[in-house]
Amino acid sequence: MYNQILGVLLGAAVGDAMGAATELRTPDEIFKTFGHWVTEFETPPADVFAGGREAGQITDDFSSAYFTIRAILAASGKITPQIAKAGILSWAKSEYFEAFAGPTTRAAIQELIEEGHLKENSLLGRCGKATNGAAMKAFVGGVFQPGNIDSAIDAAIAIAEVTHPYHLCLSGAAAIAAAVSEAVTEKATVESVFEAGLYGAKRGAEIGIERGMQIAGPSVWKRMEWAREIVAREDDPIKGLEEIRNLIGTGIHVSEAVPAAFAIVLLSKGDPDRGIYYAVNIGDDTDTIATMVGAILGGLNGASGWGDKYIAQIEGKNQIDLREMTKEIFRLQSKGVDHVHGIYREQRD
Repeated sequence: MYNQILGVLLGAAVGDAMGAATELRTPDEIFKTFGHWVTEFETPPADVFAGGREAGQITDDFSSAYFTIRAILAASGKITPQIAKAGILSWAKSEYFEAFAGPTTRAAIQELIEEGHLKENSLLGRCGKATNGAAMKAFVGGVFQPGNIDSAIDAAIAIAEVTHPYHLCLSGAAAIAAAVSEAVTEKATVESVFEAGLYGAKRGAEIGIERGMQIAGPSVWKRMEWAREIVAREDDPIKGLEEIRNLIGTGIHVSEAVPAAFAIVLLSKGDPDRGIYYAVNIGDDTDTIATMVGAILGGLNGASGWGDKYIAQIEGKNQIDLREMTKEIFRLQSKGVDHVHGIYREQRD
């Protein structure tokens, strides 16, 4: 299990760092800028969010999850909205916030600092909030609840509701957490991971609707099903990527980014390098999509699937210790810690 957990963390970090250089561009622009498909860490151009940073450095996608994990570990594995709030507010004091915070996360953190909680949003206040900021760090729920998909969903919702308490955002977050929870199990396959993600997307949407925090936009899980149909009819994965980009989309909206990530997992056939490369070169919100793909495929293959290819550069460039963090997570799991306690679980129990 240690190998799988480290694989999730490493895959997510690699996807984020590699996708940071290609973010916002179309595939044609990526090729023109770099002269090739991006398949290694590149120095981000000046005109992207990561401009001025070095090759191999992470952005908000992995760093926000990293700070969330630190807060959970400090609480001996307990996962509550209050602990998730402490993590995200700690992240807000880091170098990553000003440079990278997305619109929904930035606005939510400002409210948390000023009010101590999120205000009840009006219809106009909810406009434009169905972003992927919760989904990108939702793999955290999966690593703390391996093989326990319902608890992974609860954990993801406890984390997501701090900044993204809307049914589409919860749907996307639950999909990623459920997929990672399944991916790290011994008998996981690409198909079982997709099915777990689909279940998570449905449950996350249902929970959000039960709670009354609906937000207009396309269904995450229905678009996941559509993405699977697109992939199934394309023999050429490059054409499949093109279809996903043009029909599903690869932007910041959660109903684009999450289904696109699952489509790439299918197109990769479980190969972690191929999956990250597809995500990094598909265009638009590449770092977020590659973070989610990397987390899922990293869990499915374990860190050993990459050997020593990335770990030293990720840890060195970002001054983080993924191996020690994984040991701490593994120690908590070995003790049988089950401290997920989100608002939904409070209502259910």
